[in-house]
Amino acid sequence: MIHLRDINKTYQGAQPLHVLKGINLDIAEGEFVSIMGASGSGKSTLLNILGILDNYDTGEYLLAGNLIKNLSETRAAEYRNRMIGFIFQSFNLIGFKTAVENVELPLYYQGVSRRTRHKLAMEWLDRLGLTQWAEHYPNEMSGGQKQRVAIARALKKLAL
Repeated sequence: MIHLRDINKTYQGAQPLHVLKGINLDIAEGEFVSIMGASGSGKSTLLNILGILDNYDTGEYLLAGNLIKNLSETRAAEYRNRMIGFIFQSFNLIGFKTAVENVELPLYYQGVSRRTRHKLAMEWLDRLGLTQWAEHYPNEMSGGQKQRVAIARALKKLAL
């Protein structure tokens, strides 16, 4: 599913900062992976590249057999929406949408019918113990509850 070969990334500035040096990584579909390292070791840069939020300088990134390099923003957004689930440290929930609406949102952009996306979102909220919080807004939830809503939003793609 994800195949990185010899990925390099340098940030240009007064002094170039070579952050990723020859990264190789293979992640199979359905596999869970942790990326750990010291502060400043390039974890966020690697995740931004994997999430198609940033480009790499050299190497090869294949996502489900598709070369990920210099994509248009439209094409990058399509891949992100269909193939990548994000769980941000700051949750990135939309404050004026309920928990279930936040989980449904990516499915809406995928063209999933209202009934189906609501059913899928509720199933994921139930799996994470949040059924009773489905109609609550982020400012009415604890940090842990918001984190689980963000997890449900990322994992609901597995149900399609």
